[in-house]
Amino acid sequence: MGRGRKSVGLFAKTSKYRDVMFKVLNVPVLGSFLKLVMDAKGTNFTCIPVYEGVETDGGIALPVSIVEHFINEASYRVILDYCLCRKGNGCKEHDIATGCIFVGEGAREISPEVGRYANREEALEHHRKAVEDGLIPVVGKVKIDAVGLGVKEHGRLMTICHCCPCCCLTGGVHHAPRDVRDILVRLEGVKVEVTGDCNGCGQCVEACIFKQIKILDGVAFVGEECKGCSRCAIACPRDAITITVDNPEYMAECIGRIGAYVDVK
Repeated sequence: MGRGRKSVGLFAKTSKYRDVMFKVLNVPVLGSFLKLVMDAKGTNFTCIPVYEGVETDGGIALPVSIVEHFINEASYRVILDYCLCRKGNGCKEHDIATGCIFVGEGAREISPEVGRYANREEALEHHRKAVEDGLIPVVGKVKIDAVGLGVKEHGRLMTICHCCPCCCLTGGVHHAPRDVRDILVRLEGVKVEVTGDCNGCGQCVEACIFKQIKILDGVAFVGEECKGCSRCAIACPRDAITITVDNPEYMAECIGRIGAYVDVK
């Protein structure tokens, strides 16, 4: 059985130090040691854009279908009683009780003191409500979650977070060295483009937690390390940022990539 309420609560408090943790990864020797502890090479996760204006070619499912796929395919599902990051930071913008979803056989090890079993319908409904609240799904293999929850079978524990811009662990990724930044992979086939309607207001700059948007010559410019989360498009008052998916095989490629790191069946 995994860690109890008190231990997991202490783990949640470490999220307050996310920026420090990612900055330390740049320090020689110490950074290399921490990468081993967090299993950076065995970690892989992706933001799922849920912006209602996401454009796909006819017949291609929307990105949110990826989350639904993993929930449906999972052998076991647990919804935590709270979001670890929002709990640790005392979030004031979103409901702390909108907890992370963990799926796969490893989820059986999570203590009932911190989460509850959920069937497919319950997990899907939890996911939909989180998206309706403006939270961005992040899906993948994150060993540090397994360590914090006391799950030994981390190769069979998938994390499905619903992240807010103020508290989420991913908000500190831009402080990390490039090899760590790259474990947060932009969804295959996703393009983020600025149209001629942009007036350089800068709201997208404030919305981007990855620090990948700048205003150059009065127009927004998206950097090469954009993670495709869609927060910029959601924030734009002029609908001047488009999110498109032009790869008909993007779902299969994403599921295959993440599936190579974690087995949910």
